[in-house]
Amino acid sequence: MKRVMAGLASVIMVCFVGLLQGCPYGAYGIYDDERLMDTIADDKALATAIKTDLMKAHFGDSFSVSVYCYYGNVFLVGEAPQNVRAKAVAIARTFKPRSVTPHWFTPDRNERGNLALAADLRTSLIGTRGLSSTRIDTEVNAGRVVLLGIVHDDAEKQLAIGVARKIKGVISVTSYLMLPQKPAQPASQ
Repeated sequence: MKRVMAGLASVIMVCFVGLLQGCPYGAYGIYDDERLMDTIADDKALATAIKTDLMKAHFGDSFSVSVYCYYGNVFLVGEAPQNVRAKAVAIARTFKPRSVTPHWFTPDRNERGNLALAADLRTSLIGTRGLSSTRIDTEVNAGRVVLLGIVHDDAEKQLAIGVARKIKGVISVTSYLMLPQKPAQPASQ
């Protein structure tokens, strides 16, 4: 019973900290994605469906492809042999997204591990004033960083890119950060 209560207290504390968005004591703030909830749900469903089909096609066996989706725009990021890249894009296109953008890493190594570099990047993004790191996804591969997500404006986009470039061991930064899009207006009668 004590373990259950301790676990519940931890969950409540994490939720409470999330509510402290504007408070200087809130480490992360609440998730403040500017997309409508329906758009977020549609994007997550599309990314999940594509990832499921990639796994059915054995894309997870010997290489890794992450799938991201924002406003119906799909991003495939990861390592995949030349001979299967087109197939991955074709699978994504069967779902009729607005666009499919592949970002393929060629196998490479660096002095720092991807995990350590990714942790330093995430820590820096979280600690940067004026930047909402909860809306920014990251991929790290041998010092090569990819930033994806939704930012408030171009200043926030440039801030995130600058933060990533300053991390020790980062050799390149590619940004697929997007600005918020307005929902489609119904046709006037």
